[in-house]
Amino acid sequence: MRILHVISDSNIGGAGVLLLNLLRWFDRKKVESVVGLPRGSRLRRAVLETKTQVVELDQACDRVSPASVLELLGVIRAVKPDLVHANAAISARLAGKLAGKKVIYTRHCTFPVEKKLPVVRFARNFWNNALCDCAIATARVAAVDLRETGIPRRKIVVIPNGCEPVREVLPGEIELFRAKYGISEEDFCVGICARLEPCKGHEIFLRAAKEAIDAMPEIPFRFLIVGEGSCRAELETLAKELKIADRVVFCGFLYDPAPIYRIMQIHVNCSVGTETSSLAVSEGFSAGLPTVLSDYGGNRDMLGESGAGICVSKGNPKALAEAICKLAGDDAFRAETSRKARKRYEQNYTAASMAKRLTAVYEGMLR
Repeated sequence: MRILHVISDSNIGGAGVLLLNLLRWFDRKKVESVVGLPRGSRLRRAVLETKTQVVELDQACDRVSPASVLELLGVIRAVKPDLVHANAAISARLAGKLAGKKVIYTRHCTFPVEKKLPVVRFARNFWNNALCDCAIATARVAAVDLRETGIPRRKIVVIPNGCEPVREVLPGEIELFRAKYGISEEDFCVGICARLEPCKGHEIFLRAAKEAIDAMPEIPFRFLIVGEGSCRAELETLAKELKIADRVVFCGFLYDPAPIYRIMQIHVNCSVGTETSSLAVSEGFSAGLPTVLSDYGGNRDMLGESGAGICVSKGNPKALAEAICKLAGDDAFRAETSRKARKRYEQNYTAASMAKRLTAVYEGMLR
């Protein structure tokens, strides 16, 4: 079966990484993929590296416009897919239905559903339902959002995000990475991997860093921030105001984050918005990293009762700092949590398992 994936990302975000994981792990005997993405997207090179055909789009597909729908109708006629899979590409859903194709889309995030007047809500829900044959929720909280926006339960399938395991790195790579960012072997590294946007809670991370440093001066903490975004300058200023700038490393966007996962002792996700099943958390689990998570969205479900980390209340720097200190101050507890993190990944969040489950959904739709 041939699947046309349409994604609106011009950068490489969570949805893009998820798509790349799928392309690498689909059984090519069952699934042939073609990817439509914005012209100039940073995803293009990575998709081509998976030996997948790319179609570049000139029109913005994340909102409905006649130009975008017409462009995508042309792509569908040329590619002849059996099914259209949209990722935040509403024009692709409309074009797919107009072309008589089965349409599936993925809900990657969770937000409080906007309150609307009854007539507006009815119209929104009607079109959401009409423009899809199936919707993938990447967490149970995303499934709730889908139902509230008009998708009936029978059309929703929950498939948590899966990832490839973080690769092993050679000692020489670690040494080069440490040298590049001024990180010594004695440093106790606590890291966060997320876009530098308000919803990811980096301000809370920095304030918790200050509390942890003050609470445990005997621990040589270094706090590593991986990612880029609109808040970088603001966060750099905050680190200086908190007088911890010498303990914080802004690593920027890393195309290959394996070295940084391998030098972390603790991984943090302190999101206050959008989170369903974080790929960064899955990657951290695969590297055996004890993880401290906020209780927003799907984070609590990712941890479950596994003991792979500690869940704290969102937006609470004190609770986050206490969890970091608990792990930092107890080597045996941290080692046991690390073992449970790897087990949690292997049982729940592999890319192979995710691709297999999605392939079964495709096959069911086409039957």
